[in-house]
Amino acid sequence: MSATPVHAILLAAGAGRRLGLPKAALQLRGKWMLPSLVSSLKQGGASRVVLVLSDAALDAIADLGLPGADRETRNPDPDAGRTGSLQCALPEISEGCGILVHPCDMPLLQPESVQAVIETWLQFGCPENACVRPVSSSRRGGHPLLLGPGWRSELQTSHPDRPLREFLRHPNAQLIDVPCNDPGAFLDVDTPEQLQLVESLLPK
Repeated sequence: MSATPVHAILLAAGAGRRLGLPKAALQLRGKWMLPSLVSSLKQGGASRVVLVLSDAALDAIADLGLPGADRETRNPDPDAGRTGSLQCALPEISEGCGILVHPCDMPLLQPESVQAVIETWLQFGCPENACVRPVSSSRRGGHPLLLGPGWRSELQTSHPDRPLREFLRHPNAQLIDVPCNDPGAFLDVDTPEQLQLVESLLPK
């Protein structure tokens, strides 16, 4: 394994308006999922997990316990865009590290998927401009997304609502797809109907 560390940013500042509650407070069958995601990122090889929350998210999880991240940071304007949340976390990410990004509304992520993404980046020699993502058998891209440290400056100066998929299409990007059979890398929860679907996939 390379000495190059990977730090994870867990995006959990979303208001969850369609879901009816801040996404940081998402529960599946009564189990709060944020600590599970932090655990999956760490078990999968992230040496540091930075959790990004909004004021509303902080209020929503106040009585749920500790999520277990190494660092929590606040996004004062989460409606400005997801990349804005990522920018709030970058000061907590060491220079030269791989930047692993995962949204908290994909709650079933397994450590093995995280490990596969990180190990693939390491096997390719930790390219500076890498964009490493899991892909399904139908070539659908998922999360977590690993960005090489060469993207740090562009991330910092991007508009807060710039979609991360634009980095995948960047002419300088080294896009690396990692075949993945983990539904948790592709299933998100934005609505009550999607919540029911995801809960139906859990073992009874």
